[in-house]
Amino acid sequence: MSPKTKRQRCLLATMTNEPFQPVRLYYSIRDRSFIIEKLRALKCAVEAPHERCWQWLFDVEAASLRFAASGYQNVPKEKRPIVLGRIQFPEPGGMTLQTNSIERAIAGARFFAPRLGPAVVAIRCRVVNRCFAADEGQANTLMATLNQNVIMIDPRNAEAALRRAFEDVRSRQDSERAAAEFLERMATREEDVPMVEDFPSAPEEETADFRHLATALQFRFVRAFEHWRGNSHLTLAAIIVRTVEENLRARAPEGQGT
Repeated sequence: MSPKTKRQRCLLATMTNEPFQPVRLYYSIRDRSFIIEKLRALKCAVEAPHERCWQWLFDVEAASLRFAASGYQNVPKEKRPIVLGRIQFPEPGGMTLQTNSIERAIAGARFFAPRLGPAVVAIRCRVVNRCFAADEGQANTLMATLNQNVIMIDPRNAEAALRRAFEDVRSRQDSERAAAEFLERMATREEDVPMVEDFPSAPEEETADFRHLATALQFRFVRAFEHWRGNSHLTLAAIIVRTVEENLRARAPEGQGT
C-alpha cells in the first residue's frame, strides 16, 4: 500500500477524537480491598462484573478532563457516559489501567494518583506503537493487540549505554561533546521500537504530573502518527533527536542559531 493510499484511509479515533492507540499501565499495589473502597467512593468509577473490571467513566469527577481539545460537552448526550478506561486486578499486588489512547492513559495516571494515594505505584507501561484505520476492526477487538508479540524492554540496556557514553566525562566541554555524540548515534540507529512495547517506569524519578510517562508516550504517539502519514523511515530515536535539536535552537540566543 502506497503512502498516498494509506493517508486516504480513515484514521480510527475515540469518541473524544484522539487517535486510537492501546495503552496499559501496570501498578504495584498493597491492598486490593483498599483500592476498591476508593473506587466505590468515585461516581465516575463503576464495577462491571461481566467484564471483570471497573470502568472509568467520562463523567462527574472526570468530566472536567479534555481530550484532543474536546471536552465533556462535545460528547453526544446519547453516548454519555463513555468509558475512558478499565481497571483490573490481574494478580495479587497488581493493578492495571487500560485505555484506548495515549491521551487517556496520561490523564488516567494523573487522575488516579492523588485519589488512590502513594501505595499505588505505576511500574510499567505497555503500548501498541501504531495507529489504526477505521476499517481494521472494532476498538474493543483491536485492544487485544496489547497481548500480541509483546517485547519487554530491559532498562539495564539503556542505562549501560548511557554509562558508556559519559564514563570519560571530566568537564563541561566533555559533557557537551559526549551528549552531542550520543544524540548523533541515536539519530543514525536503524533499530526502532517494537510494535507492542512493554517498558518500565521509574517511580522514584517520576513527577507528580507524570511528566516522564507523558513524554515517553507522546514521543511514541508522534512516531505512530508519522508512520500513519507514510513517514515509516522515522524511528523513535530520530524523532527524539529532532525534538531535542529544535528545542536547543529555540533556546539559543539570537544570532547563534543556524
